[in-house]
Amino acid sequence: MSTTSATDSTILQCVKDETLAMTALATLLKSEQDALVDDDLHILNEVVASKSELVRKINELERIRLNCLSNAGYQQTLDGMDQHLNTSSDEARLAWQELLSISEKAKECNHTNGLLISRKLSQNQAALGVFQQGSATAALYGPNGQSSIQAMPVKGVIVR
Repeated sequence: MSTTSATDSTILQCVKDETLAMTALATLLKSEQDALVDDDLHILNEVVASKSELVRKINELERIRLNCLSNAGYQQTLDGMDQHLNTSSDEARLAWQELLSISEKAKECNHTNGLLISRKLSQNQAALGVFQQGSATAALYGPNGQSSIQAMPVKGVIVR
C-alpha cells in the first residue's frame, strides 16, 4: 500500500468514525428534545454529560482528520477536504456526504432544542414575575449572579 492510499484510507476511516459519533450526537439531541418537551430533568442531566463527551470526541476526530489532510498536502479546511475528495474513491465521497447530512440534522435538532430552552426560560421568568409582583425587589438575581433580595423590615411588627 502506498503512502497516498494509506493516507486516503486513514482519512476515510476518520470520516466514518466522525459519522458514527455525529449519529450518536444527533440521537442524543433528539433525546434531549423529547426530555425538554416532557420536562424530564433526570434525562436532561444524563444527556448533558453524554453530549459534552460526544462533542469532545467529535472535535478530536475532526482534528485527526485535518492533520491527515495536512500530511497529505491539503489545507486543513473544507476546501482542502474537497480537493482531497476530487482524487478519492466514490466510497470516500459518499462517506463525506453522509457526515455532512447527519451533521446538518444534528445542527437543526440543536437549534430546535435551543428554541425549546429559550421558551422554557421565558415561561419560568414569567412565573417568577407573578411571584414577584408588587415586590420592591423585582429580580431574584442581579447581573453579577448575586442575589438581589434584601432583608426588608416587616411593617407592623414590633421588635423588642
